[in-house]
Amino acid sequence: MGVDTCRVCHGAVYDDYSICFPCNQALSVLGDGVADVVSFVSLAPGGEQFARELYTYKLDSVPVAIRRPRLIGLAAVLWKWLSIHERCMASPVGASEFDIVTSVPSTSGRTSNHPLEELVSRVVDGTDSRYEGLLRVQRTDLAQREQARDRYVATRRLEGTRVLVVDDTWTTGAHAQSASSALRAAGAAAVGVVALGRWFRPDFRDNKHWLADKRSKSWDWETCGIHL
Repeated sequence: MGVDTCRVCHGAVYDDYSICFPCNQALSVLGDGVADVVSFVSLAPGGEQFARELYTYKLDSVPVAIRRPRLIGLAAVLWKWLSIHERCMASPVGASEFDIVTSVPSTSGRTSNHPLEELVSRVVDGTDSRYEGLLRVQRTDLAQREQARDRYVATRRLEGTRVLVVDDTWTTGAHAQSASSALRAAGAAAVGVVALGRWFRPDFRDNKHWLADKRSKSWDWETCGIHL
């Protein structure tokens, strides 16, 4: 059985397909609303340290003394990655950088601002001056991994702008791609999505061997996932 990498979400894909089931479903549901370009800072296998940090940095039950350093650490990683690779993401849509940076809103019913919003709008140098909260949740009846054109709605018209959407964790891409669809519906000329971590289950099918193969290759900050 062939094992390869999804051309959209960089996850494992089987049986000689070029795109995984969730990404194919997003194309079916959202059509041309999906993001023009998608990238990730790192893989985040379930149960490992990076996946845990992406989960706990925003968890209210975790003490602030633990959460805050994790938020700062994630901000530093995002800043470093964007300082090198935002140009790589913006190039396919005809720019050197995105006009506006926004984040995916929480759908968990959180009453306070999501830590991701603080991370992107106040901590990361280079996105803080371009940040705008462009999305609000419109539907709360959807499953976590369900794509929908009306999951979010844009807060204003965006004619001709190029928007970079930041998410902390991509599992199936349902939230990020639904966010992209809402921005495109509001007139955005192009949408890019970057997630800090590409979460997946190492115990699903042959993912363990797929991950071992990816980790057998050297890694450095300069290597761009978009141009691999």
